[in-house]
Amino acid sequence: MKKLLTLVLLCTTTQITHAQIKSNTPNYINAFKRFVEYNPQYFSDTLEFILPNAATVMVYFNPQDFQSDVIESKMSESLKHAVKISDNEVRNYYLNPNFWESQLDYVTNDINQKYAVHKVGYTLGIPVGLDFVGGRLAPEMGLRIVAGLKKFGVGASITNTNFFTEKPEGGVIVHHNPFINAEFDINPYKRAKSTIQAGYLLKSAGPIFSDNTFRIAYRSHVRGNIQLNAGLIFTENAKTIIPTVGIRFF
Repeated sequence: MKKLLTLVLLCTTTQITHAQIKSNTPNYINAFKRFVEYNPQYFSDTLEFILPNAATVMVYFNPQDFQSDVIESKMSESLKHAVKISDNEVRNYYLNPNFWESQLDYVTNDINQKYAVHKVGYTLGIPVGLDFVGGRLAPEMGLRIVAGLKKFGVGASITNTNFFTEKPEGGVIVHHNPFINAEFDINPYKRAKSTIQAGYLLKSAGPIFSDNTFRIAYRSHVRGNIQLNAGLIFTENAKTIIPTVGIRFF
């Protein structure tokens, strides 16, 4: 979109106690829909964004919780890429900081996913972490590549889980256990995204794994590149199940 006209409409507070939520909104949860319908006075201000094809994006908010210039800046940047919005379409968004799906970042993500042309991006990284497996601490390091699709990511990794045992004559033996993994990144509108990993052990070494060994793990991103990891390892041809917890970086 080459030009974007922004109109600021200040709506006065009324005594209406119930109002119907407008159509063409994100798929809000019922709790938020009820809040919108029974608290219309909260959404006292409105920003209207009119695009060159006569499409309109309406943002309803309360100035005590959101600054209009911040909304205008972020929305204008997102709407520059909204090339798939239909002529004369009216899209409505309600902002409230107490519901994750009505926060400003959710709105800009919704615009990008619904109306922007998406290009597949690839992320290459070196995951490093520490797990607690079978009563032992096991450092892990590897190589990971993920293709970022519109709402999720798919990729693969090869990682090395290490165990340490003492030599009778002194010193330490390092046991390397390489896994090949399939990875599925889930990128919801919530603050934290998550990853599901399924792996197969290529070669076992050390006191924990033996025979055919598989694992499945779930990682939740807590901040930046820090992730909490939890999973199950099926070893000895799936006869033994070992729970595991740990932390990952990247």
